Amino acid sequence: MRRIIEKSKDEITRLYQNPNARYAMIGIIGALIILCFLAIGLQTVGKEESIEAFVKRWKGAVESKQMAMYQKLWDTQARRENRVAYERALKLVMKEKVEVDLAGVQPIRDFKNPNRRRIKHIPVVFYEDDVPVRLYRDLTVEKKGLRRQWKLINDEILDERQYSEIGEEPIVQARNDSSASNLSPLIGKGGAISTHPTPQAVKSDISDSLVGTAPLDTKLKVSQVLGGWQKAWQGRDLETYMSIYADKAQIMRIVVRGGKEYPTKLTKAQLREKMKRLNRRYSKIEVIISNVQINGDSAVADVGFLQEFKGTPASGSQPAYSDYGTKKLILMVDPTDGLWRIYSESWKLYKEVPKYSKL
Repeated sequence: MRRIIEKSKDEITRLYQNPNARYAMIGIIGALIILCFLAIGLQTVGKEESIEAFVKRWKGAVESKQMAMYQKLWDTQARRENRVAYERALKLVMKEKVEVDLAGVQPIRDFKNPNRRRIKHIPVVFYEDDVPVRLYRDLTVEKKGLRRQWKLINDEILDERQYSEIGEEPIVQARNDSSASNLSPLIGKGGAISTHPTPQAVKSDISDSLVGTAPLDTKLKVSQVLGGWQKAWQGRDLETYMSIYADKAQIMRIVVRGGKEYPTKLTKAQLREKMKRLNRRYSKIEVIISNVQINGDSAVADVGFLQEFKGTPASGSQPAYSDYGTKKLILMVDPTDGLWRIYSESWKLYKEVPKYSKL
């Protein structure tokens, strides 16, 4: 056996000393290395992740509260450059319950960078003291590294209060295309909402529609308060408008998309800031209310109505934004001065309501 091994060593030594044999061996080894790299490259290309799959992984990381999983989604350099956004997003990952809605979300190609995609206005709901709070997330994603993997470049969190009064995007909604013509909700008995189509036009006169179970005296007083509220809003009179709300007023904004509700809770102070931004954005505000129903007694009133909002900037002659939905108010007599004030407000805006042919 030893003789065979020594003979093999001598043969290898002899071949290595031969220049032609040595070059051939180097060539074979080099070819094998190249083939290995090609195989790895083909394997990587074959497993390239789609942008849709990446966004689903992002959703899973956000909803599962797995911080390590979320951190791995980020590009290392971008994590340093967008440190504020990164750290804020990390805090939200640790919330008790987070829900992400990807319905209707579409990646947008960046024309300046073909390897980059933007996914805007992803609705995200988290719970704060058992109260649902809605936010939006704007993602910027880019292919990075030799394996061309999708990585987060930015994950921007946008509070709904950064948008206009109720809606999500400052886009004109023509009356014949808006949810008003498609849904036409009506406030029914007891404040119930009916979604049957109606040909009735929207009216701005409150006094001719005092229906409901409240005493006549309550209806008249509440209609005066409601008229003052409407006038102050249209007149951009912030102090008068805010004085109608109680200090501890509970204010909810609810967007309905795909049959699912996305609520946001506001304090009176937050409502004031929102109305300030509205007044700066629009030089003309129109608020049309109709189908008013007032239920209650001599001290408490439950008010429901339809509301249409239109905002026109100083630079234009046509509304730059409009929306339409249902609003419910609870007014009570303030024991300190005997005035009726709003203690609760809930606004419900229906998005993406499909059109149906008239019967």
